[in-house]
Amino acid sequence: MLLRVRLADGSMERVQVEEGKEDTLTLEDVLKPFGVSDDASITIGTSKETAIRDSFLANLGVRNGSMITVMAPKEKESGNGTTKPTSRFASRKASASKVGGWNPYPDLAKDYDSVVIEAQKRRASRQSMSYDAISKLQSSLHVVDPQKEGPLLRVYMCRVSAERFYSNGVVTASKSKKKQQGPTYNCRAGLLLGTIQKERVDQRPKKARTSLSSQTADSEYCKVAKIQAIWEPPGQKPSSDKLYDAKLAASLLDSSKKRMKTIANHLGLVPVGWIFSYQDDRLKEENSFSTEGPQALFGLDVTIGAKLKIQNMEDRRAIKEDDVDLQGDRFVTLAMDATSGATEAFQLSDVCVQMVHEDMFQKLTETDGTSEITNPPIVPVRHAVLVDGRETKLLDSVLCLVNTALLSHVGSYSGHVTGSSVSVKKINGSLTNKTKKLLLKALESSDANDFLQEICDFNILMALDQLLSQSQVKSSNNDDHEADMEILCGLVRKWARGQKKGTAIDPKFKRKLQTYLST
Repeated sequence: MLLRVRLADGSMERVQVEEGKEDTLTLEDVLKPFGVSDDASITIGTSKETAIRDSFLANLGVRNGSMITVMAPKEKESGNGTTKPTSRFASRKASASKVGGWNPYPDLAKDYDSVVIEAQKRRASRQSMSYDAISKLQSSLHVVDPQKEGPLLRVYMCRVSAERFYSNGVVTASKSKKKQQGPTYNCRAGLLLGTIQKERVDQRPKKARTSLSSQTADSEYCKVAKIQAIWEPPGQKPSSDKLYDAKLAASLLDSSKKRMKTIANHLGLVPVGWIFSYQDDRLKEENSFSTEGPQALFGLDVTIGAKLKIQNMEDRRAIKEDDVDLQGDRFVTLAMDATSGATEAFQLSDVCVQMVHEDMFQKLTETDGTSEITNPPIVPVRHAVLVDGRETKLLDSVLCLVNTALLSHVGSYSGHVTGSSVSVKKINGSLTNKTKKLLLKALESSDANDFLQEICDFNILMALDQLLSQSQVKSSNNDDHEADMEILCGLVRKWARGQKKGTAIDPKFKRKLQTYLST
């Protein structure tokens, strides 16, 4: 007995049923190879009544040549009265929306799920896949190859900020505990704020010059990032002694950090990367992670760095930044050894960022059904990727890294004191009593440079912003808060640029600062 099946997409299929099995086969058995949705309605022949799937073919009156029609499920109504598709179709639409919508690297976007669905339809209809279909399925996989260069050629790290970041991770203990246990460390995370600049690079052999030849004729320019300050969000709570606060690190650029972005904008700074510290044996030849040699970044580090880069690109896109240098893709990741302070710089490959955007990495935040955060060097991916022409579902995170040169300089907004000094509290980010006394003493001086030298520190400016905000909320002068910080950041920016002689503080503004600092 031959039956005809019209599927929801309009395609026609034929099913051969052996004679005498009408009493043992159900309608569900006939439709099973086609993967029909449970919510779909089914009719037999010209009947308008919906057939029951558990019924036997003989009870449904099915005969040789009968037409079985499958109709798509109706859309469900949501709480606000609008209709939304069923969960199966909604998941397909959500998986394809990231490919069809905005992508950090559109040329590398892949729509693997849609191709798989088409392949499943072929199998359900018992059609063999052609060479073109197999090639299309393989071309929808991400190709992970080592990337030689990134948008930045080198990174200049502020040595004062790096020293302070290392010191903030050292846990102070009593003398007796120090003798017994030795120093202890906390892993931390911070945002790198700086500027993107051009530098001349002579990459070709020098040629003979004359007095009429241009000095820049044989020179090439490269992009570099100069880190002027490190902002460490207060209240960091590492999940373990070997891992930083991953949730807080992933939210370094979210909407709740509006004041940080505003002050950075007043100073002419943009996010150029992030830094984290670790305390494990990942850099040793024989380590507990079973990696082939030392490796500074693992799966969770790569994922957080990629998400921050994507967020930075979206922020610059939202403000319609026309400058190519400030469009957010120039973003670095710095890894610091919490015990020694040794730091390495990396950029993430373009295909890695696109894969994170498509939620390819798995098993980073849960293991064995618990909420424990994991950081594996070999990351399981949602579906296969191509590495050296072979399909694999385990990706080595080292393939996502781009080595970047790291040099040293002194940042403009790192403060004039040594990096080991503490100016703000790590718990809530407020000014310490010692810093308040130093600022008050500097304000009493007749020379404005004394005060500007003290507050030429991004973390102190953030603490002052918090102090002014709290003080002016009590006095109901909320409108003055933004204006005061804009004036203060303008003075600091001029002083940092070298305009020290002509920069002066208004006497009324100085008295206001003295009042707030003395409270």
